[in-house]
Order: sequence, then C-alpha cells, then structure tokens
Amino acid sequence: MTTIARTPALLREALRFDGFATLPSGVLVAALAGVLAEPLGIPTGVLVGAGLFFIVWGAGVLYLGTRPAINRRAATAVGVVNVVCAVDGVLVAEFAGLTTLGTVALLALSVAVAGIGALQLFAVRR
Repeated sequence: MTTIARTPALLREALRFDGFATLPSGVLVAALAGVLAEPLGIPTGVLVGAGLFFIVWGAGVLYLGTRPAINRRAATAVGVVNVVCAVDGVLVAEFAGLTTLGTVALLALSVAVAGIGALQLFAVRR
C-alpha cells in the first residue's frame, strides 16, 4: 500500500471538496430525477442511476479525504476517474440528443469535474 506519509493539505482538501460536492448532488439528482428528466432531456432511470452512483462515489471520496494518511494510488485513481468522467460528459452532451438546458448543464458539470480531477492529480504529485 503506497501512502503519502504527510498528506499535502491541497490533496486532502481537493478530495474532501469532491466528496462534499458529489454526495449531496447525488441525493438531489436521484430525488429529483422525475422533475429533471424532461427539462434536461435525460431519462428518469439514467438520472436515478447517476444519482445513486454519485452518492456512493462521493461517500468513498469523502472517506478517502478524511484518512490520516491518504493512499497515493487511490487518490490518483480518483483524479483519473474524474477526468475520464468529464470527457465522457462532453461526449454525452454532444451526441446524446439532450435539450439545450441539458447540454449546457452537462458541459458545465464536465468543466467542474475536469478541474477537480486535474487539481487532485496535481496535488497527489506534490
């Protein structure tokens, strides 16, 4: 297990921010899936599934960010997954036939997730 003996504050805060943002977002997306489906052009089932994934992912990232010593490989994996999800979000926004609001929302979310992922990857190498 590769851990960072003294975890940089930037990495810890980037992980905690990610978890604190993702977990409640998942709760809202899952709970409001029926309301959001039509304006975004995303099926209710997809929104519920994404919301549930965000809840689990956010809890895991938050847990990682609160450990006394953060596992370097796990932190790198979180950053990589965030960047990949951001790219995926751009592709879905381009090709999935979402509404204008859905496209704008997904692109904005993708930019934010890419930024968080890049920050995590930067911080893990410090």
